[in-house]
Amino acid sequence: MTILGGGPAGLGVGFYAARAGIPFALYEKSGALGGMCRTLTSGAHRYDSGAHRFHDRDAEITHDIKELLGDELVSISAPSAIWDRGRFVDFPPTPMNALMSSGLREAGKIGFELIRTRFDSRPMVSFQDFAIGTFGETLARRILLNYSEKLWGMPADQLAPEVATRRLQGMNLRSLFVELLFPGRKTEHIDGTFLYPKSGYGAIVERIAGTLPQDSIFTKSDVTRFDCDAGSISRIHFADGSLCEPRGRIVSTLPLTLIVRLLGERIAPEAHQAASELRFRHMRLFFLRLARPSVSGNASIYIPDREFCVSRLYEPRNRSAAMAPAGETSLVIEVPCFTDDAIATVDELSLANRVIDELTSVGLIKRDEVVEWKHHFLANAYPVYTLDYGARVETIKDALAAVRNLDTVGRAGMFIYSHLHDQLRFGKDYVEELLRAQADTSLTA
Repeated sequence: MTILGGGPAGLGVGFYAARAGIPFALYEKSGALGGMCRTLTSGAHRYDSGAHRFHDRDAEITHDIKELLGDELVSISAPSAIWDRGRFVDFPPTPMNALMSSGLREAGKIGFELIRTRFDSRPMVSFQDFAIGTFGETLARRILLNYSEKLWGMPADQLAPEVATRRLQGMNLRSLFVELLFPGRKTEHIDGTFLYPKSGYGAIVERIAGTLPQDSIFTKSDVTRFDCDAGSISRIHFADGSLCEPRGRIVSTLPLTLIVRLLGERIAPEAHQAASELRFRHMRLFFLRLARPSVSGNASIYIPDREFCVSRLYEPRNRSAAMAPAGETSLVIEVPCFTDDAIATVDELSLANRVIDELTSVGLIKRDEVVEWKHHFLANAYPVYTLDYGARVETIKDALAAVRNLDTVGRAGMFIYSHLHDQLRFGKDYVEELLRAQADTSLTA
């Protein structure tokens, strides 16, 4: 088996393949494994490449990760907040917080709209339909639509409802009123209680990588071209001039759009057209080292206002005290962009200054507290779910089905918004399906 990509999905395939005794070779473009789930360092500070949390949503995967990390994996309970018209409010919002902080007139309007959603039969064509149909126009705009439009770079009525399927899991009308009637009772949501390694999120992929045969892993292997013979990929070319002749299945976690380009004329024109119409949202990430012990008690802070380039930030020490030395803290800030956005071409220093100014303006930090900053660019961070993305993805998948030895998995490879536990589930399911296929072949031989 040949695995392309050493992010969570590729490592997941390798992990479960190694468990099953299936030999493989894994090729990663960069010099390090882990993809967007890495923990980086700056002096005594540690920080993740994003506001990552491990969610206990899949019992089998959670069990496997707990076996790997043992006492290193702990449960964290830290609230998140959203910047709303000059103040920070809970996210996900409790009704008391969201309604009573709005003033009596708007609180009444929000309450009426929430009740009316129970009788709203509008079709859920777009994410906007979902948000308004679940929370009403006023609350949806304040807590969901503005932030989602900023994150994905598209109007909410042009985003598919699938945008909400995972990010808003557990957040609905029932959960809002449960928390209103029983203030001490919190419903499950993607923000809130989660699992986290003491030394940083990257410990998960590091432990997984540590179980793999090291002579099967090849970093700094940037795929540039595929050669095909008789309907199968026969050679994989790399940027350094080397190549490999794969045996068995090729499992790609590379972006679906890249796979189409690598195959070139060997794949139908319809797939190239569909790939040209799919977009990924990139992320410019900033680490700020601060000469103060703490900024807030929040796990994440969301800033939906369009006037700010910052969309989300988190404080690493709120996930683990080991992430920052005593007397100091840090923030990790996300700035989403497309390749052709103006924000994508701003030089690092100018953008760092803008980020610092924005955080200062909302009262989170003071400029003279910033000791150091670092910048990272995360390509293809989010697949953009436009209304017709599903049809385009299916067109590409249909074309790729003609390549007999190629499979795609993972967030970028399947063009699906997903979390680390999903990536590992993709790997586990893929290996199990491969074993079943091999067993069936043996029985019929």
